[in-house]
Amino acid sequence: MIKRFMISLSLLLMIGGSIELFAKGFNKRDAEFAAGLNIDYDQLEPFLKHVSTSILDSGLGDQEMKQIHTVVKNMQKDNQTKEIGTFEVVYRGEPAKIRVEAEVHVEDVNKEVEIYLSSTNELVYILDKELLKIEEEI
Repeated sequence: MIKRFMISLSLLLMIGGSIELFAKGFNKRDAEFAAGLNIDYDQLEPFLKHVSTSILDSGLGDQEMKQIHTVVKNMQKDNQTKEIGTFEVVYRGEPAKIRVEAEVHVEDVNKEVEIYLSSTNELVYILDKELLKIEEEI
């Protein structure tokens, strides 16, 4: 009887501790959402400049854009996916982070890029609206 009680108590404490650690580690404000766009490789740099100048207060400067462009340029295999990095930006006066991933599709000499931007819900919502405008223009 006491043995069962000790085992039950131990399990309960382990489960409770795991839930507490999870709750402390997860902040709803920092939850990641993603926006994505499928563009030709030669449209990548103008797209990044547009995001940097029309949506963000600051961030994704020339060095970061060059880094993203270079990584995508070096991706040569069809359906290759790569996480490029997480960049510090400022959106509406508040610091934020944008994680950038890319997937390339190579056919003959054409390279198409699927670019994914992950960040907070609010910033991704704005990015998504902007990406829809760009897709319509393309």
